[in-house]
Amino acid sequence: MSKAVAPDWPHQALEYKIGRDKRSRALIWPMRSGKSKACIDKACFQFERGTIEGVIVVAPNGVHLNWCVNEIPRWTWPEVGPHRAFAWETPKRGLVEQDAAFRQMCAHKGLKFFCINMEALKHLDCRRAVKEFIVSCHKNFMLIVSEAHHFGRAGSKRTHFARSLAYHANYVQTETGTPILTGPLRAFSQFELLAPGALGFRTFGEFKKNYAEMEPSRPGGRKYEKVARYINLDELTAKIAKWSSLVLRADLHDMPPLIRTERPVLMTNRCRLAYLEMVSRHMAEIGDDLIAVKDAGPRMIKLQQILHGYIKDPLTDRILEIDPDAAIYDAVIDEIVGTLPGKALVWCRYHEDIRRLMLKLPKNLKFLPYHGHMTARAREINRMQFLTDPTIGGIVGTPDTGGEGLDFSAADAVIYMSIPPNARMIAQSEERATVKGGKSVSVVRIRHYGTVDDRMWEIVDGNMSLADTITGTGLRDLLLKTDC
Repeated sequence: MSKAVAPDWPHQALEYKIGRDKRSRALIWPMRSGKSKACIDKACFQFERGTIEGVIVVAPNGVHLNWCVNEIPRWTWPEVGPHRAFAWETPKRGLVEQDAAFRQMCAHKGLKFFCINMEALKHLDCRRAVKEFIVSCHKNFMLIVSEAHHFGRAGSKRTHFARSLAYHANYVQTETGTPILTGPLRAFSQFELLAPGALGFRTFGEFKKNYAEMEPSRPGGRKYEKVARYINLDELTAKIAKWSSLVLRADLHDMPPLIRTERPVLMTNRCRLAYLEMVSRHMAEIGDDLIAVKDAGPRMIKLQQILHGYIKDPLTDRILEIDPDAAIYDAVIDEIVGTLPGKALVWCRYHEDIRRLMLKLPKNLKFLPYHGHMTARAREINRMQFLTDPTIGGIVGTPDTGGEGLDFSAADAVIYMSIPPNARMIAQSEERATVKGGKSVSVVRIRHYGTVDDRMWEIVDGNMSLADTITGTGLRDLLLKTDC
């Protein structure tokens, strides 16, 4: 059976050749490398063979809408005939229009796609809809898990439900460019989606014991463990290789380079005094004790927010003003202006950062917000306007909302105003402006040296290096040694 639509890139052609008949497959490909097309190619091939009647796509909120609106219509083969795609939207559940559209999709006799945001898997009405869809496919369906790193927590409810779906699916395809950037132990539940015991262990406890040495996080204190060090990582890489297709960014020869730079910022006097006072307060509270993880996070957040001129009370949402003219805003605006006439994509960790920056932007710079306080539809409208409207100068958003699985390729620069200490989120979000064969992209880190910023970036860069030894160049070296 010949392929209806020729692949654009060699790695897609190779995966189509060797992976289209495999029941379970993990694509570990970098961002912007055509993972969704490879998944849809496999679905169309299996539909033509008569092995599936429909596809369930599980993806982060907003990304699932992108699959429905953009990816599926773009890449589904014309030869399979008319297809239907439906995106589940939790705020619209129960509405007559959504129910009617869902049932029309279920009644469709051709290839059909049910796109679900992974957060909705915990809702009973979404689970009922999934079961109804599976029945409409006569239980012959393929499961695609997009951005599979979100299923790295072995004990979460949505992971359990996704594993149940995978168990009953005829074919399972996962895809992510960042499988273990928050730690090698997250590989277990992601590969459990492919098959029970895929990595050689039936329980997470056995897996953790084999690949990590644990220690009490606070000797003599409350009992919980942290990783002392990872072990047997070469063995883990070999087990991952059995199920995986790997593509590195370096393999994509016409992927534009990321030009990374840093922009140092000096705190204003108000911010500096508040920062030193907060450090002194923390030191007095801590004394000679070790800091528990649950206590370290809030302290880092307060210090980071002081750099931006405020502190936000997480319980009351009250803003304590420190300096409305904190130096970081001028630095970000200066980087934006330096990008003109190109567009900029600015990532902020906090909604308050977005609000303040939007207020300070010059009137001639038209920027749009993109964050979790907006509906998925409203965010998609802003994203499309950013891509198509030449009068829009940029997007200011949060990387946890827009930093993965979405196209912001109209941007010429990606600017980090503030970050979470999450390597996966940073690796994903810095690629949002790139497109294969496109222009080079500037990636700018706004940095207050000698502050909590140093620790944030140290965590990110360290996790990226560790992940590369397991699912990056380390996995590539092993695959090259394999005599297939």
